[in-house]
Amino acid sequence: MEDIVLLETKIALPSKEVFKLQFAVGEFDMVIYDPKALSCKIYEIKHSKEIVPSQYQHLIDAEKCAETEHRFGTITGKYVIYRGEPAQSDGIQYLNVEDYLKSLC
Repeated sequence: MEDIVLLETKIALPSKEVFKLQFAVGEFDMVIYDPKALSCKIYEIKHSKEIVPSQYQHLIDAEKCAETEHRFGTITGKYVIYRGEPAQSDGIQYLNVEDYLKSLC
C-alpha cells in the first residue's frame, strides 16, 4: 500500500518532491516537499482500520520534526493514511486511503 500511495502521489504532484524520509530510528512513510513554498507535509501509511496512537509516534516526535523542518521547511500538516474513516486524533489527521487516492485525480 505504501508503494502505491507514494507512486500515485508522485504522479499527481509533479511540482512537489515525494519521498520516504528515514532517520537513525524510524521514518516518515511519505513526505511531500514543496520547494517553492519551502514547506512540507508528513505522513504515516498504515494497513489498519483502527486509530492507535502508536501509528503516529514519529509524526509527533519533536526531534524528527525539527530535523525535517530544518531540511524541508515548515511542516504544514501531519497525516496518517489508513483504511478506516476520516478522523482526527491529537492534532493528526487520519485520511482514508481510497478517499486520498481519489483526491489525487
